[in-house]
Amino acid sequence: FFFLIFFFLTLCFLNAHGLFAFVLTPLFCLLSLPPAAGRSPCPPDAAGRLADEHALIAALVSRLQSGPRVLDSPGRLDEEHRLIARYAARLAAEAGNAPRPPTDLGFSFDANKQQRQLIAELENKNREILQEIQRLRLEHEQASQPTPEKAQQNPTLLAELRLLRQRKDELEQRMSALQESRRELMVQLEGLMKLLKEEEQKQAAQAAGSAHSSPTHGAGRPMPMPVRSTSAGSTPTHVPQDALAGVGGDLQEAFTQGTRRNLRNDLLVAADSITNTMSSLVKELHSAEEEDEEETEKMQNGKDRG
Repeated sequence: FFFLIFFFLTLCFLNAHGLFAFVLTPLFCLLSLPPAAGRSPCPPDAAGRLADEHALIAALVSRLQSGPRVLDSPGRLDEEHRLIARYAARLAAEAGNAPRPPTDLGFSFDANKQQRQLIAELENKNREILQEIQRLRLEHEQASQPTPEKAQQNPTLLAELRLLRQRKDELEQRMSALQESRRELMVQLEGLMKLLKEEEQKQAAQAAGSAHSSPTHGAGRPMPMPVRSTSAGSTPTHVPQDALAGVGGDLQEAFTQGTRRNLRNDLLVAADSITNTMSSLVKELHSAEEEDEEETEKMQNGKDRG
């Protein structure tokens, strides 16, 4: 629409300055040219319209050449309007039916081809990744659940498994023996503790009895009379019995202390023996656990290699 208005204003300007015939003559020559090489011929309807336009342009040019006053006639404007409308319609039809350049078609075709290739490559990569995931999953399931056929095909693993079971049985037997010896040592320790308590009770009873009996014995015993010699230089030869009683008490106390000391030594020896036994038991347990872990690692490595 704007193009038509612009074209009409241009014609009016040319008409006002007397240049209308000068411009339309070359335009008529251009429109009457044959189609260019490589351009498809117009359909019959378009050819008819083009011939009518040429006839109108030729009539208008002839009128303009006959006299400049013809431009002021009222029918001139109608003919110009029809000519402008037909020319605009033909231009719009040619613009709509104009084929795309081959360069644009080739570029779009190349872009579509590249996109299809990229999609195909991505699909192939996705397929490969899914296959790899499936393969790894199967390998993991086979490794976590070993079949008996594989175990029978590997005699080394069977021998190691047999040795592990034998070692485990030996350790269990030794552990039971150590527990039995520990139980016996605890019984001995309890017996020694009972003996020590009984001995302490006896000593306390004897001490209480001697404390009650010593004042009575001292009061009933007659006072020893010293034997006087006729000579002034003679010394007394009688030894008092209290001194002998003190010597006997010292001997009894020494014997009692020796017995108590022996009991304490026995208790200490028993405690040391229990401690050593328990430490050896703990060491054996730790060594057995370490050996089990090492053998388990060896078995796992052997399965992985298998």
